[in-house]
Amino acid sequence: MTSTRPKALLIRVGRPDRHWWWNDVNHDRLDCELVCRTLPLRTPKVENPFSRDFVLLAVRTFQMLWQARRERFAYVFTFENDWLTLLIASFQTLFFLRRPRHVILQFIMRERTASRASRLKYAFLRWCYRSVHLCVVSSRPEGDYYRQAFGFPADKVAFVPFHTDPAFVALDHAPEQPLVVAAGRTFRDYPTLLEAARLGLDLPVTIVAGRHSFGDTAVPPGVTTLFDIPLPELVALMARAAIVVLPLTERQISTGQSVLLEAMAKGKAVIVTRVNGTVDYIDHLRTGVLVPPGDAAALRDAINRLAGDPEQRRRLGAAAREQVLAQYLPDHYAQGVARVLRDAR
Repeated sequence: MTSTRPKALLIRVGRPDRHWWWNDVNHDRLDCELVCRTLPLRTPKVENPFSRDFVLLAVRTFQMLWQARRERFAYVFTFENDWLTLLIASFQTLFFLRRPRHVILQFIMRERTASRASRLKYAFLRWCYRSVHLCVVSSRPEGDYYRQAFGFPADKVAFVPFHTDPAFVALDHAPEQPLVVAAGRTFRDYPTLLEAARLGLDLPVTIVAGRHSFGDTAVPPGVTTLFDIPLPELVALMARAAIVVLPLTERQISTGQSVLLEAMAKGKAVIVTRVNGTVDYIDHLRTGVLVPPGDAAALRDAINRLAGDPEQRRRLGAAAREQVLAQYLPDHYAQGVARVLRDAR
């Protein structure tokens, strides 16, 4: 019997032989017949639009998009705001194509600035994204920003909570150590965390970041810095931590959900900055602790309170893990995408 469900094509760039968490999603949750295809390149990320890899990516993208039209796919899914997404959006806008409907998952891009380069970039993207059917974002306030910045109609942007790999939920029973861990690079507010350490913390701090994450800020005693360590090492470090801290700068866009949800999945007590990327995920004092942006004293006080209260750490960590199990796994994301697609029809 021929399936009556619409067909959807999910495309990514990478190694076809590498396991991907999306393969574990229950595709029936999407209310469509989902086909996942990988565009293999020598490198998974194309940096130079004048390179041979970019030309190869453009050719293969056009071929795959044309094949999707011939096979009557209803949707084509891409991720974030990478070259693959831009190529498909540009092809469809340039040739006035509206089928298959282009859906961008986990849409994110840098904020517009007053610079000429930024204004030109946004002008190009405003044209490019005319053909896009739906942009799925990871924060409600972030969606409001994109509607305003691009002049999108309200129903062209939808919020679906981010997700984490189910592998992080597995409890490895690592013994808790008296340690605070912070991690990540994008829009991290490490100067505020370092100032909190200077004000006096009851636990040592380990920060896992990029080599240029601290600028000219000096690292005080009691803070250890690690640079670009492999993900399994970071996960093991967070699993041993008493507290995971996510200090973020205040932005219109949202970042930080990956590290936040990994820590929550591990049952960690988390302290995070109250910004666009976190307010949709943390229930203050139930699944984590929210602190004001740029407030080193408030961050110090929050860390020291949790450091001295193991029962509250246990309670927050348990509630955080249950929240991940209930809302922030790939199947939940698939259900959310299916819901907003039904609403956008």
